Amino acid sequence: MIYFVYAYLLIFFVSIVVNSVLWIRAKASISLLIYEIIVASYLMAITLIYFTPDWETAVNIWACLPIIAFITIDIYLTVWGKDEWICPPSISFKCNENELELARIAAVIFVAPAYISGVLLLLQTAITKV
Repeated sequence: MIYFVYAYLLIFFVSIVVNSVLWIRAKASISLLIYEIIVASYLMAITLIYFTPDWETAVNIWACLPIIAFITIDIYLTVWGKDEWICPPSISFKCNENELELARIAAVIFVAPAYISGVLLLLQTAITKV
């Protein structure tokens, strides 16, 4: 099971690096890129911690609470966010409405295991540490 987690995290890392390069080349919003890198780093770390039992005991509730804010902000950005936040207008290929919807759905499906791991770690930490 842990090898699947490592493979998922490796794909997650590579996708963030590729997305960052594309985002920088498109000269898009740097604040959105910084937010995305912070959230991705947090999600990768929290997923790795959840699947490593020795590390799980060292985590307190305060390290798990940002998952609530990240889920809330990402729901807002995915559902009500501007199309330019997903596909900047200056990018070399143009995105039509169907491709944007497909990108939104793919992003939610891809990141869902990390969010689930984060919520499970939050619940587990809340139950055992309180």
